[in-house]
Amino acid sequence: MKKDFKKRIKLTQKDYDRMWGEVGPYSQVNIKEQIRILDDSISRVFLVVEAEINPFTFEYVKKGREQFINDEAVLQLLDYAEYRGKFGYVVGAGEVELSDEESRKFAKKQADATTRTLIRMHKFVMEELKLRKENKFGVIKDEGPLVWNDKMGSIEVDSELWDSETLIGGPAGILNNKMRYYIVLAHSKKFTFKSASARIFAVTLKKISTDFKIDVEECESFMEYALMTVLIPFDIAPSDFIDTVINESNKENNIPIFQKDYFMTNVKRPTPEQITTFLKQLPLDKDIQMKGKEVNHH
Repeated sequence: MKKDFKKRIKLTQKDYDRMWGEVGPYSQVNIKEQIRILDDSISRVFLVVEAEINPFTFEYVKKGREQFINDEAVLQLLDYAEYRGKFGYVVGAGEVELSDEESRKFAKKQADATTRTLIRMHKFVMEELKLRKENKFGVIKDEGPLVWNDKMGSIEVDSELWDSETLIGGPAGILNNKMRYYIVLAHSKKFTFKSASARIFAVTLKKISTDFKIDVEECESFMEYALMTVLIPFDIAPSDFIDTVINESNKENNIPIFQKDYFMTNVKRPTPEQITTFLKQLPLDKDIQMKGKEVNHH
């Protein structure tokens, strides 16, 4: 039966789009702080764990659910998840009233268990459709050195793209007379971060960082934004570097990759909450020209 099941599937571009990850399956697990309001006051606060599964993976696994006959977690997810349009298939994975540290531990435990369940589903799709690292995943030979990060569910630049003078690491805020900055670049409204545009961004970032003598420690790309950790010399204005990266990246792509507004801090890595707040404050017209926003810059 497993063999016949695979024969019925012929992937199209629409199938890849419904995987959300462009080159493979992407899903996510959220821990939300839910404030419940009764009448004119706050009643209680809960931590709610939810999973959002890309439509292709959910429907493919559901058709092949006989392969998970001994995996109760997957079977329960298939039975209870609901389709919610752009959010894919959503399923609750537990909730607990926020009262103490044990509440957070419980929510984290539920989120971890759900994450492992989704990974098993993703691996099933990858193995059935031969989306292996030497194939759709890993280094994309024709497009440039990009890597699919299974843990993060995102495309990242292969470290081999950067030479020893460009890629360095260190825990301090200042290293080699350069200050560490965390920079969030918001993707433009109509932009989809596919492998070709990822290659453009990677090459552009390498060239500009070399020109400015800036060290790129880390660069991650997600559905709505890119996050860079860089070391900038004291005689270089960070805004000049960022504006150049945005302008040159947009110039090389058919559709602008980034908006003109950005988030930057040199205090510590921005939290998911800070990034979400920044993205929500962007104008509705994501392609509007704006100056960058500097946060906690000394």
